[in-house]
Amino acid sequence: MRSILGCLAGVAASGVIALSAAACTGDKESLEAAANAPIGIETSQLFVTIENKSGGPLMDLRVAVQTPGAPYTYLVSRLEHGQKKEVPLSAFSSRDGTSLSLRMVKPRSVRAEGTDMMSKKHEAQVAWK
Repeated sequence: MRSILGCLAGVAASGVIALSAAACTGDKESLEAAANAPIGIETSQLFVTIENKSGGPLMDLRVAVQTPGAPYTYLVSRLEHGQKKEVPLSAFSSRDGTSLSLRMVKPRSVRAEGTDMMSKKHEAQVAWK
């Protein structure tokens, strides 16, 4: 009961519903995890931007846009440390070769997985904005 009142007081005091709701539901931890992830992911209406923050090159990087149906994937053979790559949404394809179109499906999240030079796996996932 006390935590609910604390959340309501935070909403009333700040006037910023989104920030208070995220703090009350525990999304703060997931936001911090996404900020510290070895692979940075940003989404927009035209591109998915991938950034390597792992400290070394990533190989065989598989980027998947998760939808209610099948995932749409794109493969990056190598991404150097600090390098960003903008991938157009039309470059993502499903298993049957269909290109991703926001007119046809609504993405839920983007997941990236890759390995470094020491065969250590790195992964990150963010919700679609």
